[in-house]
Amino acid sequence: MSVYGQSKAAGECAVTAWSKHYLVRTSWVIGAGHNFVATMAKLAENGVDPSVVSDQHGRLTSASDLAAGLLHLIDSGADYGTYHLTGSGESTTWAEIARLIFEELGHDPQRVTPVSTEEYTAGKTGIAPRPTNSCLDISTLEATGFTPRDSATVVREALERRAHD
Repeated sequence: MSVYGQSKAAGECAVTAWSKHYLVRTSWVIGAGHNFVATMAKLAENGVDPSVVSDQHGRLTSASDLAAGLLHLIDSGADYGTYHLTGSGESTTWAEIARLIFEELGHDPQRVTPVSTEEYTAGKTGIAPRPTNSCLDISTLEATGFTPRDSATVVREALERRAHD
């Protein structure tokens, strides 16, 4: 649907042409520094009541879990192939994650207003289309012995790291 998507598809084709490959798909990655959790925390602390997308579903993926999962595939001698590596647990929405962040910081989660992607992007240009469901099946990865952390744990870790920075 976009140049970005086309380039990802072309990259996957190139990788899978090689018999010994690990192709790892991920989504909703957060790490240290500027990210969704840090942005929502700052808004909460500054008294801003954000409107956050509530019709896109996924699971947060910690950058450290992503790195550990990649190393696990290599170190464990897992079969070559395609793996999905995202956070574990139930799917959530950006609005639900934002409300969790507000709650964890002692702010009223009702300050977060859920909105549709259409409402959020109205009048904005250059917005890339986003899937409504970014949940990837991680069962093949889990079968190798690696399970990433769930979104709530990723949020709490990011907030704790932020408090110590």
